[in-house]
Amino acid sequence: MGERKNKAIELHSNRYTCSQAVACAFCDLVDVDDETMKSIVRKYSGGTYKVCGAVMGAYVIVNYLKGNINPDNPAEWIKEDEELLHEIERRFKEKNTSVMCKDLKGITTGNVLRSCRGCVEDAAEILEELLAE
Repeated sequence: MGERKNKAIELHSNRYTCSQAVACAFCDLVDVDDETMKSIVRKYSGGTYKVCGAVMGAYVIVNYLKGNINPDNPAEWIKEDEELLHEIERRFKEKNTSVMCKDLKGITTGNVLRSCRGCVEDAAEILEELLAE
């Protein structure tokens, strides 16, 4: 346990964005090569969609692994992925108070809750734990 977290930290140290570091640490599980995954998640970092990019990277992996839709009703998600996404958010908030990038970086308060590297570490660790359960 912890291999993927360590890989995500290493990738982030090697100029991968937060979303890229987390998603690429798990890309072998979804049979997507590193460069393709980097391209897929490149816009999910830096609070682009308000949610922390590291968390978004974890969401992408869950969607690849569990993101099935009901063939009888394509608008209906099958529960398993939704529950995992909520559990990632719950555990991340438990550690860091928020999943919102601006809150984590302290943009509005001046109080940094967690560094980007710390968010990468937490998101990868949470995803690794959940996938092992």
